[in-house]
Amino acid sequence: MVYGREPEQRELGRFLAEAASGRGGAVVVLGEPCGGKSALLRWAGSGQRFQVLRCTGVESEAELPFAASQSLLSGVMGHLAGIPAPQAEALRAALGLAPPGG
Repeated sequence: MVYGREPEQRELGRFLAEAASGRGGAVVVLGEPCGGKSALLRWAGSGQRFQVLRCTGVESEAELPFAASQSLLSGVMGHLAGIPAPQAEALRAALGLAPPGG
């Protein structure tokens, strides 16, 4: 249960409804420590028919290209076969899984 976050829940609900209808996008949740961000994200992912991905940035990795992307996508890399080849190839190259243009 999430208390006091009705505006954020409504906005996330609209975003998730659009995602369910085939429209892509992204949401960034920012706030102070212990402000309820994780609870809000758990709420957003509960009961959905698709997976909600999330990651946390790490300051020591700020200079590493695509570090957050690798963290975000690590659990769903098995789905690469389901996206068009050019995008899958670019993603593999960005994450260091294949040489660029290869």
